[in-house]
Amino acid sequence: MRSAPVRGKRKSFVIFFKLFVTAVGAAGTLLGLAAAVQATLSVNRGAELGVYSVALLIGSVSLLMTGIVLSVSIPESVRVKFRALRYRERSRKVYGFGTTLAIGVGATLGSPLFILIPENIVQYEFVSLGALMLATVLSLLMARVYANMYLDSKRENLGAVGGPSFTRAACGTHSIRYFISRLSMWVANSALAAYSKLVLILFDVEYMPSILAGLGLSAGASQAVVYTLAALLIAWAVVSALFEAKLLRAIGRLQIITTSLLIAILIYESVSLGERGGWNISGLFHLQVGSNWLASLIINTGYLYILFFGFQEVQSLERDALDLSGVPVISWVKRGYMVDKTKFLGWAMIGAVLIATAVNVLYALAVFSVHPAASAVESSQIPALYLADSFLGASHELLMAAAFLLATFTTFVPAYLAASRHLAALSEDGFLPRSLSGYSWLFTLVWIILLALGPQNFLINVTDIMVLISLGFITLSAIWLRKHGPLSLSSVDALPLGVGLSCFVAGASVFFIDPRVAVFGAVTVIISYFIYDVFELGAFGVSVFLAVLDAVNLLFYFSVGSVTLPVAVINVLGFSFSYGIQPVEVYFLLGTGMFALLSNVLVDTFVLRRYSSG
Repeated sequence: MRSAPVRGKRKSFVIFFKLFVTAVGAAGTLLGLAAAVQATLSVNRGAELGVYSVALLIGSVSLLMTGIVLSVSIPESVRVKFRALRYRERSRKVYGFGTTLAIGVGATLGSPLFILIPENIVQYEFVSLGALMLATVLSLLMARVYANMYLDSKRENLGAVGGPSFTRAACGTHSIRYFISRLSMWVANSALAAYSKLVLILFDVEYMPSILAGLGLSAGASQAVVYTLAALLIAWAVVSALFEAKLLRAIGRLQIITTSLLIAILIYESVSLGERGGWNISGLFHLQVGSNWLASLIINTGYLYILFFGFQEVQSLERDALDLSGVPVISWVKRGYMVDKTKFLGWAMIGAVLIATAVNVLYALAVFSVHPAASAVESSQIPALYLADSFLGASHELLMAAAFLLATFTTFVPAYLAASRHLAALSEDGFLPRSLSGYSWLFTLVWIILLALGPQNFLINVTDIMVLISLGFITLSAIWLRKHGPLSLSSVDALPLGVGLSCFVAGASVFFIDPRVAVFGAVTVIISYFIYDVFELGAFGVSVFLAVLDAVNLLFYFSVGSVTLPVAVINVLGFSFSYGIQPVEVYFLLGTGMFALLSNVLVDTFVLRRYSSG
């Protein structure tokens, strides 16, 4: 008769305890993130990176990870115990060939075009065009490998998987190669989204007011337009992430409209600029980069690959693609002509690369034909707008500004949604708590905001190297999918082997542009392997590991002390705010988090019996 009240008291105790643990986790997440940002900003401003600063940065990251694990304590423990958590994959098949092609082209013709093409063609002349063509060939061969893998997956009844899912199908869910490819793709998409967000803010704050003033708008009206544009982009990104399943068709149609307008404007502006310069390409083959043009070609290919990265966003649409789709024009002439998903996804990627290449090369030749001063182009924050204003006039600058906004929109949203999906996939596959799957959009948005605090070139190079690492593993999956060893390769494996190795070579070339990024990529791979080993321990192992890591940080703090970080100053859309977090606050909450982790493990083991053998 007394068992029911006892169970009721136990349940009440667990609920209140989990609420306490979750509150500690939320506080730890916020404070750890703020402290990590503060430490990162101080380093970016040139602060000395001493042993104490490194220790505090590690402590901040440790607090952030501890906070995240504790924040999901209720859904991971209470809901699992008292109400089974059932995961249901959401999928609506609405996208056909035309929509997937538009999304691929829109994601490829992004805001980097407006900055990288003018700077690179002026500095490297013919080598820049050669790098564009080499990146095009690499992308086309990669798209061909993807198309072949779609057919192989259909033949093996694996379904039309895509991207890192190819690696998962070839190597298994709990493969380190799959984990690195998925995590690298998440970092790459997040960096691309952060870059788009950063240049949009730069455009919104520095360029838009002067453009609007030239149209006769008052200062107050200009400010209203500036903040409205920023709010609309952020709102649309969040709404797209939250209601993506319900807005799939609307997102696809909007992408078709915006991509069509973007292509039309870029072609018109390129032709206008080329005619202004008389299509004078004299000096294109001077090769001022020096005699070592081959090394420059390889380095530039790795640098400019970000211009073609977007084509592979088509892969993330596999769940939402129709099983059969018509092809524009062909299906109008030949009624009833339909193409299987395993074919048109590959066609969409190839088409996106070819269209983007045509636009990139046309605009590069147009820029070179007016022979702008290299110093003026490099000193301009967004060279495409400077060139339009200087050589064509204010009306063309306004039109190019509209194209820039469209390009940012067509890049940011697909990159953000793809990054959110990659993080959710890691959760679904068991590398992260399943409860994080529903909040992947939020964690990805926070990560994007954090990355956007870095410089533009750093984000470009991070995107390049991380996506090339991921694509290298994905492409080699075509070999692993056939389940034979390295000594039994056939002629069929030559294409994926060559493309995969080319990805790693192009990624390594980023070292000669920015050694920090190459180190960042190498450290990310190492940390990925480390995180993979930790998460293989399961929820129990992760909690114990983090508790030990917190304890080590505390011992270091009490034995040698720490250092005070400079106050963090953040500027957003003309507003600036500052905050300063002291080391004692971080380590106090770190100790509380360690206690909460160990207590949570004891409650889960002996009260909820989640880890008991029975």
